Amino acid sequence: MGSKGSKPRKPQHSQHLPKVGTKPDIEREMHEERKGVVDAIGLGGAPSWLKYVVIAIGVLLLVTALFAWIF
Repeated sequence: MGSKGSKPRKPQHSQHLPKVGTKPDIEREMHEERKGVVDAIGLGGAPSWLKYVVIAIGVLLLVTALFAWIF
């Protein structure tokens, strides 16, 4: 028996996961995959503007390399 101030067994904000294969499940998995990729390259806690700058620099380097290879 728990006392009045004891911690509840289950948090009040817990939710069940959606059924496998449903649209909410697919969206949740895609979100977690994107987050995992961003964490893997070291930008997990970075602000969104920094992520866009890194992507822009990567695209610029790719286009420059492509033109250097062609010409």
